[in-house]
Amino acid sequence: MTRLNYTLSDALPSLPKSGMPITIITGFLGSGKTTLLNQILQNKDNLKIAVLVNEFGDINIDEQLLISEESDMVELDNGCICCTINDSLIDAVYRVLEREEKVDYLVIETTGLADPLPIILTFLSRELKFLTRLDAVITVVDAAAFDAEHFESDAALSQIRYGDMVILNKIDLAREEKITELKAFIEDIKPGFRILESEHGKVPLPLILDIGLTQADNYQAEISEFRRDKSAFNNHLDNDGFNFVSFQSDRPFKTEKFEYFLTEQLSNNIFRAKGILWFQESPARHIFQLSGPRYDLQADDWTSQPKNELVFIGRNLDESLIKEQLDECLAELAVNKFSLPNLPC
Repeated sequence: MTRLNYTLSDALPSLPKSGMPITIITGFLGSGKTTLLNQILQNKDNLKIAVLVNEFGDINIDEQLLISEESDMVELDNGCICCTINDSLIDAVYRVLEREEKVDYLVIETTGLADPLPIILTFLSRELKFLTRLDAVITVVDAAAFDAEHFESDAALSQIRYGDMVILNKIDLAREEKITELKAFIEDIKPGFRILESEHGKVPLPLILDIGLTQADNYQAEISEFRRDKSAFNNHLDNDGFNFVSFQSDRPFKTEKFEYFLTEQLSNNIFRAKGILWFQESPARHIFQLSGPRYDLQADDWTSQPKNELVFIGRNLDESLIKEQLDECLAELAVNKFSLPNLPC
């Protein structure tokens, strides 16, 4: 594997003064899209980057996980933006364009279930094409988990088919044979595809920003069809059969009970879960990430009133059962035995 010897922010691109460039980050559930976006925000130097975040679910977990010290984030309505094309997306882009302080770049993070094609066509077939420039569609792939029948999802393949570049993420978790097989599979879908390898979404910014990979001429037939009938592009969630379950509570979990839920009760139909967790035994805020069989907990400090917020995404999930199991994980008292920080109301 070729090693890159310069930092993520070295030789940042000189961005154009008109036609705000757009990068779409897509990729299936748990591939590492938010991690990549955080790498961009951490290494953007003097670039003013606006971010549009879209989640499949009714709790904005990704928004809480983004590293952003400036007012540079616009929240999209929850749901799949490719299935609601989409006044919400267009209005959000206009809000960015109308800001008094000039924005150099717009990055859109789609849901893990999004088909990027309708989003691409929204920028290429409407008035936005005169105000923005679709620079690249970057598809993040979990190198350890992805396979040819990835969760039997049309969206997972569309994300590769309509991407301009693939970032093979989590290569530290994948065997070399798996990486080779995955590259061959991607090459078969889209010959000549640009493929980058990464761990934890670490990719030098000059390789992913202002790279001019999206070719509008390749979408002429789809643009014509999109103008005639947008609804033809909006049925992929029905085809894939995915749904979500959200859970919130102002009471903490018991650690032992939640561990039992993860190891003994978690449905095999859950492909992705993420959340902010509060445990009775700990004063810390815990960031919870689950992708396939792997899960991770990272502790940091609370910046708001402690509570549990979780979203589970999968196929044909039993909402009442999952919520009942999580209710059983809650501590009896709403007061943590640790002294909590003085937090804003």
